[in-house]
Amino acid sequence: MAAFHFPLERVLRWRSLQLAAEQAKLDRLIAEQLRLRALQARLSNEKLTFMSTLERLPDLRGQDFRAAACYSASLQRQHQRIAASIAECEKALAEQRNAYRAAKQRCRLLEELKDRRHEEWRREEASQLEALASESYLANWNRTHT
Repeated sequence: MAAFHFPLERVLRWRSLQLAAEQAKLDRLIAEQLRLRALQARLSNEKLTFMSTLERLPDLRGQDFRAAACYSASLQRQHQRIAASIAECEKALAEQRNAYRAAKQRCRLLEELKDRRHEEWRREEASQLEALASESYLANWNRTHT
């Protein structure tokens, strides 16, 4: 009996590779989002620490206030840049999730088709084996009874 052969096996492998590539892109974007959020949290903590330290300093002068204002403005700009990066990352992440879902669906459809074809092939093989067993039995019966 012939082994099962799925004519679209190469296409299925290609779709599987595409799915793996989309998954890798998705994983990279998730890692980038986590990195940016951690950076944002560190920056927020740094700003809180700076403000609490500033409040405890005695004898502040105009020059100190000017330096503190510049540093605070710098922290705010960094925070805005990170927030913009997070927004871009989330947009790219949403697009990548859609691309991943589409690739997964294309791959799953081919896998389901392969499963159905394999089941049909298995039933056909069983039917052929049943027919062969019947013929063999009848041939053996004819030999012994004639």
